[in-house]
Amino acid sequence: MTPEARKPWPRLLLASLIFGVGAWLLFSFRDRYVVLLLAGALLAWQALPAEFKTRALLLTAAGCLLDLTAVSLGLYRFAGVGALPLWTATLWLSFSVWWLALLKDWRPSPRLLAVIGAIAGPLAYWVGMRLRALTPGVSLWLMLTALAPLWAILLALTPRLLPAEPVRGCG
Repeated sequence: MTPEARKPWPRLLLASLIFGVGAWLLFSFRDRYVVLLLAGALLAWQALPAEFKTRALLLTAAGCLLDLTAVSLGLYRFAGVGALPLWTATLWLSFSVWWLALLKDWRPSPRLLAVIGAIAGPLAYWVGMRLRALTPGVSLWLMLTALAPLWAILLALTPRLLPAEPVRGCG
């Protein structure tokens, strides 16, 4: 086992920082830099181990479906063109790549993932609202309260996308 494989955390922290900056750019500038950020997300997806590529696309599709459902129910509306602008799908792809890369080396319980989802999911939408990337279609508290169980379920189910054994490799 290489020293790099035994210490995944510096790589994961760097990936988290890069994801955070990319998410902030997408929330802040939306369509302005979306092509550049989409190219970065696709490069990150390409660097995933082969076992994770389809799984990342499935998580991206599930996230886009979550947003489309919430938009169709009138919970919120995104800034940009259409019900699901390209910058939103790019954010989901970026999140999926980062999240699966994180779970590749860290296998928390589904209960912990549900708690993380119930807190972090609505928090991300609150930040997006503050950066004018979306506008609530209902009261802010109703929007955040509705998102909490959706995100809890989504993140609690993500370990099902992982192979049985932790996969080591680039990514």
